[in-house]
Amino acid sequence: MAAAVVTVSDGVASGARDDASGRAVAAELEGSGFRVTRREVVPDERHVIEEILRALADSGPGLVVTTGGTGLGPRDVTPEATRSVIEREAPGLAEEMRAAGRATTPFAALSRGVAGSLGATLILNLPGSERGAVESLSAILPVLPHALELLAGHTAHAVEDHSSASHRRAHDTATPGDGTTVEEQLAARSAAGQAAVVATAIRVEGNPPCNVGQKLLLGPSGPLAGTLGCAEFDDAATADAPGVLEGREPATRRYQTQLGTIEVFLEPVVGRPRLVVFSATPVALHLLRWARDLGFDPVLVEPRTERITPEHRRAAQVRTGLQEVPVDAETAAVHTDHDAPGVAESVATLLRSPSRFIGVMGSTRHVGPHVERLRGLGFSDQEIARIRTPVGIDIGARSAEEIALSILAGVVADRHGAAGGWLDHR
Repeated sequence: MAAAVVTVSDGVASGARDDASGRAVAAELEGSGFRVTRREVVPDERHVIEEILRALADSGPGLVVTTGGTGLGPRDVTPEATRSVIEREAPGLAEEMRAAGRATTPFAALSRGVAGSLGATLILNLPGSERGAVESLSAILPVLPHALELLAGHTAHAVEDHSSASHRRAHDTATPGDGTTVEEQLAARSAAGQAAVVATAIRVEGNPPCNVGQKLLLGPSGPLAGTLGCAEFDDAATADAPGVLEGREPATRRYQTQLGTIEVFLEPVVGRPRLVVFSATPVALHLLRWARDLGFDPVLVEPRTERITPEHRRAAQVRTGLQEVPVDAETAAVHTDHDAPGVAESVATLLRSPSRFIGVMGSTRHVGPHVERLRGLGFSDQEIARIRTPVGIDIGARSAEEIALSILAGVVADRHGAAGGWLDHR
């Protein structure tokens, strides 16, 4: 499901403040199976907010989430702007968000955020604080997929077997994410490069509300679809899932209730390794196009939005900063423009991360100043040695396509622990 995040803040729009809440909201959405296709920042101006909300609703994302401008301050006009563009209000969502906030702070009652629909798009107002925005969004995440299905016109309901309590629970819990079944959800997450755990009942003893073959799909944040028959079994599998994902190895667990015991096979389905490509260059375009065929999930990082072409957007996810990209031990990152702003700073962030591959295009002369900057930031020669520059395998590359091929060959060699040398010289 596509979503857009709009940060409403004079400070963020002017560059005086960091967009912490917008970044956190986008991360929460993506962690729950949404695909954040747009991130926008606008000042606290009612007509500007109205314009961006209408434009986003016209461009297609089913969900538009705003953060900021919901309080009682004289510049807080997000609710007024939202009410002026929505066609139907959804007060239950706003009430649920405020109720969740009041559980941690009485000031949540001061939030005036509204929720409603414009055409087939659902628009939600979240508070401006990072914590408040995430708490509010988390409170309604379980019902958003169904709300978006209804707005899209999918109002038919499957026939339910009322004789089975476990079937009813499976139907009820199969709504989060892109699909309504474990298989559909798993396919959607795999296509998005997101990790999950499939919990399958392989043995049943006694008379628990579970059958052999029953499945529950779990993400890093909890259940996504299906059920193992009851809340106790689902909660136990949810608790074990993070360890299985971290270890990347399947495991078997036994869960017990008063009615009986089940044996469950927990299988991790790990997302594709991420290839982060910096700067919208011709070399970057070929890297992004070919990366997916080689089993990577490509992401373009380019703060200079005027350089991004439709071809770049079709080839990969586009982010304006590295802070918007999760980096783990399987992530590979390549800078394709040594003259881009902030090269040393982004490389420093990568050096502090578990990223397995860090490459920078350019000769020693061009990259040297960035290396000296890293030394000035306190990085040792051993740490700097993690950077591959010039990056790629020597194939005599000259054109953008050849350079991209050289770089990808090096990334693949690194992924498999190969030297990347000539086959006839082994």
